[in-house]
Amino acid sequence: TRRAPRASFSGRMALPPFIVHVSAVAEVEANYPAPFDAEKLSCGRDLGTAAGTRTLGVWHERLQPGRRTSFTHAHSAEEELVYVLTGTCHARIVQADGSVEEHALEPGHLVAFPAGTRIAHCIVNRGTSDATLLCVGERRPEDRVTYPEDQAFEDHVRAKRPGRVWSAPGSERNE
Repeated sequence: TRRAPRASFSGRMALPPFIVHVSAVAEVEANYPAPFDAEKLSCGRDLGTAAGTRTLGVWHERLQPGRRTSFTHAHSAEEELVYVLTGTCHARIVQADGSVEEHALEPGHLVAFPAGTRIAHCIVNRGTSDATLLCVGERRPEDRVTYPEDQAFEDHVRAKRPGRVWSAPGSERNE
């Protein structure tokens, strides 16, 4: 679906629909379905959808103190990356062997999460001010996800969306 050109911020020339400004995209608070909706997550602007991307998700995320971007997760087929624009935060990593690490991040850090590694991740803000992030990830229908620190949510996904959980190799729950 083609969208009509919009006026640029300078008012001089109409912008094509594949050019968007962050301020023109509504910010929404991320959440999980009940009963997992009690935890407040980051707030973001879906720039990719606004610009018409088909296979890439692109989000401008505002991560408030005490929040995380998502449940700790790993993808079977989708690569993700996070670029820190402002503020400080931590990359929470759960290695395939279950060991947990946190790495301090500041503006200019880029964190890549290659697909298929079983290295689970999320970004957390342990500071006292907001951090802003540019988050990019593929959209692949064959992707499956695992949530090593959130077993109840993984079980929920398994029940509601069979075939979307990336179970451990050799697991009787493997799909």
